[in-house]
Amino acid sequence: MALGSAIGAGFFLGSGAAINQAGPALLIAYLIAGAMIYLVMRALGELTLAYPSRGSFAAYATRFIGPLAGFITGWSYWLAFLLVGIAEITGIGLLLHRWYPGIPQWVPALCATVVLYAINMRTVKSFGELEYWLSMIKVVTIIAVLLCGLAILVFKIGDVGTHARVANLWHHGGILPKGFSGLLAAVPLVIFSFGGTEVIGLAAAETDRPEYALPRAINGVFFRIILFYVGSIAIVMILYPWNSLNPNESPFVSVLKQAGFAGAAATLTFVAISAFFSSSNTILYGSSRLLHALASSGDAPAPFQTLNQQKVPYFSVTLSGAVLMLGVVLNYLIPDKIFGYLLSACVWIVLWVWTAIMLCHFNYWRAHSKGSTARVNFRLPGAPYTNWAIILLIGVVAVLIATSGTTRVTFYVITLWLAILVTAYYAKGSMQPTMIENS
Repeated sequence: MALGSAIGAGFFLGSGAAINQAGPALLIAYLIAGAMIYLVMRALGELTLAYPSRGSFAAYATRFIGPLAGFITGWSYWLAFLLVGIAEITGIGLLLHRWYPGIPQWVPALCATVVLYAINMRTVKSFGELEYWLSMIKVVTIIAVLLCGLAILVFKIGDVGTHARVANLWHHGGILPKGFSGLLAAVPLVIFSFGGTEVIGLAAAETDRPEYALPRAINGVFFRIILFYVGSIAIVMILYPWNSLNPNESPFVSVLKQAGFAGAAATLTFVAISAFFSSSNTILYGSSRLLHALASSGDAPAPFQTLNQQKVPYFSVTLSGAVLMLGVVLNYLIPDKIFGYLLSACVWIVLWVWTAIMLCHFNYWRAHSKGSTARVNFRLPGAPYTNWAIILLIGVVAVLIATSGTTRVTFYVITLWLAILVTAYYAKGSMQPTMIENS
């Protein structure tokens, strides 16, 4: 599920723009962000094994920081989940619109949303089996692209083969062709790409043996993501100069077209569509379970914790599906701008959630050092120093995004969202005594 969420729009569709912004420095950005998310996931894994909870990091924020932090974290991550989901169905619409220009971008997005809702109203087992095969398609395809790229490099296949050389990574302006500003400009997309792996914490509550499955999943996902992201992007820029790639097209499709594999490029486009669908599937699952957990803790209306005969929180699935349907409307109204706005808005919430996880783990570690908490074998390396190092990096990224002209508008939107949540939290608190008195 974590692979299914991480390998989606950010990888297949957004990587072309990221290469254009940063050049080979994008590899450095992926390595830094990959190390960050690995440590965040280790912290979350330790918390999950010590205190299993369906609410995952929202429940931990309530426990280790405070009820307001838990309320904001839970609802914000629910929104972030669905914003990413809208980005994924937007990717489906974009690719199908390019394939068949006569089809409006919003029509495939609508069809995908309806099918996703139907899937998530079935049992968890059927969802998991489908997600396994959808993720497998992406993984196998990426491995095939890596092998194909190596073959082009070694055997000098097609026009790309004549230009392919490892020196392409530094011969066209150096490793940092656009300076540190270019590297930093690509950071939001990189974080957006890795965002979603936190779903491991939400799914752990429905796992039979979390003490065995969770460490294995966290470690395995990290190394696979690094291999797929860094390995495939490196192959692309070795095969062809980074500044010759079309930023508006998937770089994998561009390279395959240049190599003369027109059929393979069409196949990869199909796989990208399945990747978007897979990510959206995971997102609808995770957002509905998070909403169910919020209702169970009293932070959302009680009906959202109701389960049907298949043990599916159908009210939660329905509301999350309705928000995805709002994305269909946005694809109709602003098809050209929606992806950029969604990306930067999601990054803000992901940074908030990562910060909350590291703060929760720090407070857990501090209690554990006094001998008042349970001990688990799967721990965050280097705590508490790694906690503060990650929080410092997150702060730097947040300042960079807030001062960027292209993403400043989403800073104001997220600030408004936080103000709404704070108001809702205190309004909820003032209503509870009245409800008790009336009863």
